[in-house]
Amino acid sequence: MDIRTYGPRERLAGEGSSALSDKELLTLILSPGTQKAPCDQLAGQVLETWGSIRKIPGRRPAELANIAGLGHAKACRILAALELGRRSLDPELTGAPLSKACDVYERFRALGRDQTESFVAVSVNSRNKLKDWWVIARGWESGVNIMPRQVFQLLTKEGAGRVIFVHNHPSGDPTPSKTDLVFTRRLLAAAKILDIQVLDHVIVSHNDYASIRELPDSGLEFT
Repeated sequence: MDIRTYGPRERLAGEGSSALSDKELLTLILSPGTQKAPCDQLAGQVLETWGSIRKIPGRRPAELANIAGLGHAKACRILAALELGRRSLDPELTGAPLSKACDVYERFRALGRDQTESFVAVSVNSRNKLKDWWVIARGWESGVNIMPRQVFQLLTKEGAGRVIFVHNHPSGDPTPSKTDLVFTRRLLAAAKILDIQVLDHVIVSHNDYASIRELPDSGLEFT
């Protein structure tokens, strides 16, 4: 009798990836396992620890690697796979102009679902069409450490002349904080010296956004 193992890999080949459970998909990502830490057991521990696969994006590898037997390499593999999935679902808006804050939100709304705060610089052309974007810094759930110097070192290196800044509030409330306003003022001052046009600073959350440019009485002068 020919007895063959019919595991997640065989199911995916025969039925398609959509037929697999979260645990089975994680099992494939974590394969091969070890005798002490089989990949299906690790997959179960990941889901048990976090409760849902949706709570993992935006986490740091060290947060996942705390699970016994997982390790840094496999933690990075999980995060890379989830990021690829996120990017594959991003709307293809590179040809659409980012003329308003709502356009920026539509393009970067996935950032609002991240569990850690990140600061992003977006380069646009004279018609406000997306040229490139960079995650300049990642922080933690309630903030990110970043200096204007870091931002403009990259922008001058890349030759970006027109930019939009974006960062997320994992709390779900996109209202700009006092710190956000102070930092934006510093960015605008540095940009003026370097002759870089700053069009807006948009804050995104999982279901909303706020434009610092559109704030009444902010006293901030954007391009």
